[in-house]
Amino acid sequence: MNRNLTLTFIWLTTATSGIAAETNRTQRFTAATPHDAIQWQARAREKLFALMMGGAKPTPPPLDAKVLQRSDATNGGYGLEELTLQSLPDRRVHAWLAAPKNPKGKMGAVLALHGHGGSGSQIVRGESLYWYGPKFAELGYVVISPDIGQHTLQHTNWSLMGERTWDALRCIDYLETRPEVDPQRIAVAGLSLGGETTMYVAALDTRIKAACSSGWLTTIANMKKGHCPCWNFPGLEEHFDFADIFACVAPRPLVLEIGEKERAPGGFPVSIARPAFAEIQAAYRVFGAEPNAMLDVHPGGHVFHGEQFWPLLQAALR
Repeated sequence: MNRNLTLTFIWLTTATSGIAAETNRTQRFTAATPHDAIQWQARAREKLFALMMGGAKPTPPPLDAKVLQRSDATNGGYGLEELTLQSLPDRRVHAWLAAPKNPKGKMGAVLALHGHGGSGSQIVRGESLYWYGPKFAELGYVVISPDIGQHTLQHTNWSLMGERTWDALRCIDYLETRPEVDPQRIAVAGLSLGGETTMYVAALDTRIKAACSSGWLTTIANMKKGHCPCWNFPGLEEHFDFADIFACVAPRPLVLEIGEKERAPGGFPVSIARPAFAEIQAAYRVFGAEPNAMLDVHPGGHVFHGEQFWPLLQAALR
């Protein structure tokens, strides 16, 4: 086959799945055994830390948690804390936490993440699109939600998604210090930007036992059409598509939510999500854990659904 025919064949076989531009990505998941898959995941995580966070995984400083205020939730069943944590030596992350007033033994926890224009306060209070924050608390989980919507880069050798993700990872560090939290029972969930950050958090941190990424399952090719460019950073598309990053979550439980009303450009259509999900399933299949990856196509739009995640969450964190 000559070069022109070869290139045409490559384009045709990938264009139908919405990933034409990413055929030659260097970190594409191709492992055939669990051993190879684990080694690939380790390399992929190292590469992601390098690309996103200034060349390597940062050394976390002491958390130095400072509680700014405490209040009661509107339903009275749990209390709210506004706090800041040391994320890097020159950076603090602002977050909100919802915790039961009178905990009885150790309990699970959820890192709950908001979308563009949202806040951690909206998550724990259930405001706007973020009704799922109080839902997690009502189910008996400690909930922490950092503010990750900034569009100003503090460290020029980092990426914006790197700073957002690292701030979220530091919140997991903080959950582990809470006396009421079982560090073996931590999950992550989020919508839109929160679904994107959920992908990175679950991929990079194996402390996460279950994840729900809502309104995000897509491809780099789709994100170049009508979306805020804050998702992109140098080296990303050379090495990965998003299905590869989700493959780092395998074999842990993962729910991916997409609404039937999503449209492109600017949205996350089901027609693009399904082929991406097929790639993710391939990683789970290698581990013999295909049922642990679920695609929840719901009748709504760009919203958090939760129906498949609730039972999975309770099983994973029991």
